[in-house]
Amino acid sequence: MRIQLRVAAGASIVLLALAGCGGSSGSGSGSGAADAASTGKLKVAFILPGSPTDQGYNADGKRSADLVKKELGADVAVTDNVAVPNQADVYRQYAAKGYNVVIGWGGQFTDGATSVSAEFPKTDFIVVNGASENGSNLGSIDTDIEQWEFVRGFAAAKLSKSGTIAWVGGQCFPATAANLHGVEEGAKYANPGVKVLSTFTGDFEDPTKAQQATQALMGNGADVITGNLNNGWFGVYKAAEGGQGVTVANEWIESSNLAPGVIAAAVLKSQGKFVVDVLKKVQDGAFGGKHYQFPLPADWGPALSQSKLLPNDVYQAALDVQKKISDGSIKPKHDETCPK
Repeated sequence: MRIQLRVAAGASIVLLALAGCGGSSGSGSGSGAADAASTGKLKVAFILPGSPTDQGYNADGKRSADLVKKELGADVAVTDNVAVPNQADVYRQYAAKGYNVVIGWGGQFTDGATSVSAEFPKTDFIVVNGASENGSNLGSIDTDIEQWEFVRGFAAAKLSKSGTIAWVGGQCFPATAANLHGVEEGAKYANPGVKVLSTFTGDFEDPTKAQQATQALMGNGADVITGNLNNGWFGVYKAAEGGQGVTVANEWIESSNLAPGVIAAAVLKSQGKFVVDVLKKVQDGAFGGKHYQFPLPADWGPALSQSKLLPNDVYQAALDVQKKISDGSIKPKHDETCPK
């Protein structure tokens, strides 16, 4: 059973679509790794907070789902545009339909996973970019994201002519705080005197809020904008395009074609490899409801893209910083503290 659903106005669409798939329902009816072993195929559901067309975080969720299907031969379902208040209903419906693993794509989906995992002890729940674990069927995946972000912050500071850069985020939780502080630390490494401004809009998906926040930061002197957003990035691009000499260092994939006049670079990162690694543990019965943390691998490839707006000397210096992080010469601090 493969399901591709879109939830925009509420969980009711999801509930109706899943109800039409057949199978048993009710508390505890999830099947877990044991069922996967008996059928020979893992059934995995991904719950995304936004649209995979954002060419960012949600797009990486879809790419990761595709990788799981390819690498593990799993039966994969993806539900996008799930509002945070609807998360528990979506988790619950997938578990009731016998999915072995339900993955919440973002730390904002932690509460739903925590509550529903208690109802379905035979289903495994994973929160990506979260820190939850219960020692049985609830676990999480995160990266030492500050290592990737250190490279982006370094490049942003080197690129800045005003000596002020900015970071725009959606919501603050441990993973997003670590993202922010990684950028700050990398920027300070490049230029101890650089000023790093930051703000949270409260919404990863809203481009209008992101545009307004970016304009305010530009008004305070920022000429390079970084951040952690989903669809909100489009508001950042619009604000930057209205400025003078303002550039953007975005994230996930090289996407300078979205705004070639302002996007200088992107920090290149993906959760796919790590999700596959943890799902292999599920298949082997070794998941254990744990938190899994992944550093920047030495064989990752470039952690930063380069557009025509990023000078080659800055790009090469950033890659040298990446190498030093991978070999332990530079050890970025992991800080999950949300700004007050």
